Amino acid sequence: MNQIIIFSAEYFIFISALYVFVHMILMRKNKNYLQQIIIIFGSAVFAWVIAHVLKGIVAHPRPGLVNALIVPDSTYSFPSGHATFMSTLAFVTYSFDKRAGIVVASFAVITGVARVISGVHYWYDIIGGFVVGALISYMVMLSYKYLFKK
Repeated sequence: MNQIIIFSAEYFIFISALYVFVHMILMRKNKNYLQQIIIIFGSAVFAWVIAHVLKGIVAHPRPGLVNALIVPDSTYSFPSGHATFMSTLAFVTYSFDKRAGIVVASFAVITGVARVISGVHYWYDIIGGFVVGALISYMVMLSYKYLFKK
């Protein structure tokens, strides 16, 4: 059971990114699919950077890592970088492809729960990451519609 939790907490982020990339390439729902891939991944990486900047500002310590199943790379936990990246990936993908966005959102929830169960985040770190990701996604899609839609 621990291996499933560790796998979900550590690797679903990569599986989600690969899924979105392959799905967008294979589906090619319109001629702007490359532009959409750049928007999706650019916004997710931007969200990850913002989450890490916020971690430094908030400086909220992680739960006691004595019983943690994985060793995190930073000492601060709020907001979760994984949750921020994954929710941004899900929301922006959803804006272009509803079904793919729902798949990634389910991976985001699984990852968030696994990171709490594995002992590296509090539940509110995950919720905070989802909120930051949703806000960034909203701003990105407003900008996209303003700049590229006529």
